[in-house]
Amino acid sequence: MGIRLYPSLTSMIKTTVLFFVLFIISIPVFSQQAVIKGTVIDTSEKRNLSNTVIALLRPADSVLVSFTRSNKDGQFALQKLSPGKFIVMVTRPAYADYFDKVEVTAGANVDLGSIRMTLKSQLLAEVVVQHKLGAIRIKGDTTEYIADSFKVAPGSTVEDLLKKLPGIQVDKDGKITAQGEKVQKVLVDGEEFFSDDPTIATRGLTADALDKVQTYDKKSDQATFTGIDDGQKTKTLNLQLKEDRKKGYFGKLEAGSDGNKYWNNNLMFNAFKGKRKFSAFGIMSNTGKTGLDFKEGMNYGGSNSMEMGSDDGGGVNISWNGDDDEFGGGSYWGEGLPKGWSAGLHYSNKWNADKIHLNSGYQYNKLNTEARGNTFSQYILGDSILYTNEYGNSFNSRERNKVNGLYEIKIDSFSSLKITAAASRGNSYSQNNFHQESLNSRGDTLSIIDRESTADANNKNMNSSLLWRQKFRKQGRTLSLAAGQNYTENAAKGIYFSDNNYYKNRLLDSSKILDQQKLNESITSQINARIAYTEPLNKRSLLEFTYGIDNNHRQSRITTLEKASPLGKYEDRIDSLSNDYSFNVFNQSGGIKYRYAKPKKFTLSFGMNISNAAYSRKDLKGDSSIAYSFTNFYPQANFNWTMGSSGNLRFNYNGSTQAPSIDQIQPIRDITDQLNIRVGNPELKQAFRHQFQLSYDSWKFLSERSIYANINFTATQHDFSTLNTMDLSTGRKTSQPVNVDGNYTGYGWFYYGKKITKWGLRAGLNGQFNINHNTNYIDALRNVNNSYSFGAGPSLSYYKEKKFSFWMEGTFNRNVSKTSLRSDLVTRYWTQDYNVDVGVFLPWKFEIGTSCNINFRQKTSVFDKNNNVIKWNARIDRKLFKNDVARIRLSANDILNQNIGFNRNINDNFISERTYDTMKRYFMLSIIWNFSKNGKEMGW
Repeated sequence: MGIRLYPSLTSMIKTTVLFFVLFIISIPVFSQQAVIKGTVIDTSEKRNLSNTVIALLRPADSVLVSFTRSNKDGQFALQKLSPGKFIVMVTRPAYADYFDKVEVTAGANVDLGSIRMTLKSQLLAEVVVQHKLGAIRIKGDTTEYIADSFKVAPGSTVEDLLKKLPGIQVDKDGKITAQGEKVQKVLVDGEEFFSDDPTIATRGLTADALDKVQTYDKKSDQATFTGIDDGQKTKTLNLQLKEDRKKGYFGKLEAGSDGNKYWNNNLMFNAFKGKRKFSAFGIMSNTGKTGLDFKEGMNYGGSNSMEMGSDDGGGVNISWNGDDDEFGGGSYWGEGLPKGWSAGLHYSNKWNADKIHLNSGYQYNKLNTEARGNTFSQYILGDSILYTNEYGNSFNSRERNKVNGLYEIKIDSFSSLKITAAASRGNSYSQNNFHQESLNSRGDTLSIIDRESTADANNKNMNSSLLWRQKFRKQGRTLSLAAGQNYTENAAKGIYFSDNNYYKNRLLDSSKILDQQKLNESITSQINARIAYTEPLNKRSLLEFTYGIDNNHRQSRITTLEKASPLGKYEDRIDSLSNDYSFNVFNQSGGIKYRYAKPKKFTLSFGMNISNAAYSRKDLKGDSSIAYSFTNFYPQANFNWTMGSSGNLRFNYNGSTQAPSIDQIQPIRDITDQLNIRVGNPELKQAFRHQFQLSYDSWKFLSERSIYANINFTATQHDFSTLNTMDLSTGRKTSQPVNVDGNYTGYGWFYYGKKITKWGLRAGLNGQFNINHNTNYIDALRNVNNSYSFGAGPSLSYYKEKKFSFWMEGTFNRNVSKTSLRSDLVTRYWTQDYNVDVGVFLPWKFEIGTSCNINFRQKTSVFDKNNNVIKWNARIDRKLFKNDVARIRLSANDILNQNIGFNRNINDNFISERTYDTMKRYFMLSIIWNFSKNGKEMGW
């Protein structure tokens, strides 16, 4: 496949590079004149301290000028220094940091004499260190936050702490964004910890248990081993516990109720002993604390499916294709009224000098949700506009059991073996009722449809992987083998009833009843393997050679039955709505990559993979098949520049393909929504994506100034779009996937933050933008859609120990959408979102706190309802017992009773606004107990 960059893409690249060049701060030039020397000693044992770090900083902006380490006799010398005023910082683990000001003249030989270091454990209790050094540290692509440097109210959860960290955002559902990217995995001490649900760690652990919080792009095991970036990265958050929390046990017990309708009970227990970790949790709640996240969808039955495909290196890509219809849907994210039960066990350990590692877990989840909602939509057509109004209610129940395990052994100093396995079984039940109306631009009714559906589904999944790694005596020479399998089976049975009424000139013209039974079965099975060999060219560069195979088989069987008579059984098969279809992709790929690294300066890698993808489609019902293949070229490039105290600059490019899903290609009509009918397209080709990423980060630790910025851009050839055929007489849309060229998307994000020492404030400014350019077809007419949004907002926090805390952030966003078929109709609106949290510490062990979330949404000509919301919460706490290990809490949720569920969506020529039931005003009395047995008092 040829690779072609579009003019708009070339222009975007030039603009992006120019933008980030402006960020680069010049590196100071050092003269070769003065010397600063001295000796580092221990005050208690009167011995010289070796290997101590001595850093020389520029006072104006805390730029690192020079650094060294003390020798075995504790002596050091900073040489070749320019004249000027500096700060000398001396630091060593377990000792209090030492600072001193020094002025250096030309040619001077400054002797600081003996620098006396004091153990932290020996500092007097009444001594309070006012300046915390190194609240944020950047090491390569890892940003590390020192937890105690960011003050939160005693008893706060990890989630509360994350909201205060520069560059990290947490939304109301617990979803985390770090440096502008969604966090996909949360680790505890570098290990999986109830991996399906990050909120177990962020909401179950208390902030005072943490030593550090780290964010980074986790590379694949293969890339970590060889040092060659394979493009597989997962934005990861690692919670590093304090050493004293790794001994004994600690946990949290909470029980709360309003005495009538609402209840919230949860338990988190952790028992750590060195490398051994045992954890358990249980949750019962109907206040939205379900313990479930978006990944739960992969483990429930219905029409949703998980698909795995090979990437450019023959590795594994996992994609989630879900249909939010009667047989699918995600977990609870604020829509409806939930009742959730969740429990889990976790055990991990390391033995034999960490040569053997075991990580295992079990989870149970159940979620019942009752929901009501209304959706109003606008379709912009070439010479007209259609509207649809839908409201309905639903009940959904989902249940799942899952086990997982990891076993890793270091066979010797040169080889290791890692095995993972997971299995789950789930079931779900749903019942839905919808009322739909379609209208033309004059407001005339075109159709009224009432539909009901029920679905009973179950799911099975099993996956495993194996990774063998071998090093050789020659530095950089490695051999590795990775293999994996995934098997998913879904089965659903449901009833679909639809009463369809169509109007002409405002009078009923025709009616049609649909009464059907749906039987859906699907299987996804994949096996893949990849071998990689690296050969060093010299001390700084190496080559990697790879070969991989991947076989991905998907099968879908859809059976639609109807009754022969109104009182009969569902026995007559509707052939036009039934199918038995299989789709298989066999991929072989080989490639070569080059990597060059200059330690502490930069790393560079680039390469090319070539693959052959053999596709085969079979219509098992019609006994027909077709086979075809593609030869693909996958370029890759990565560059990482470490600019010392000025920060880090990273660039990444990946080319990759995406095969169509089996739902997109199988030639069958989905009529479950009579106003939105979908038809598959067997002629779909694979899509090819060019993905660019550019990021920059910088941190100055004395002034505590931080900068984060990144830009992502994707251009797609043969992208998947839709051909929409509109029936203006009924308001019905029939859509079919097609391939188009010229689509691109981009987004960017930045954050600037600094501590205002004079006032004790932390202040920040964040901004973001999104652009989307895509093409679809409406009644065979080409339609180009352009939408973009941009916004910015401030953040501010202040903490006075045991007296007062304040945190605020806000964003202002502008949204614009245009379509070429109706250039006269442009959708424009703004949104504002503000969050405020205040805490006050009172005498007699009382504390009060309040938080407020304010959402302002501009009305449009189509969406003219007032959907502004001010959600105000408050609480009052009273600490209890010795060491304040417990507290009783009276809390109020949504005091003004204004909370509404709201979502506005712009997609091509389609604009919709949805409102729905969600949690509103309630009051709750709770008892919370933070228990611990590790020699440390609780940190309320």
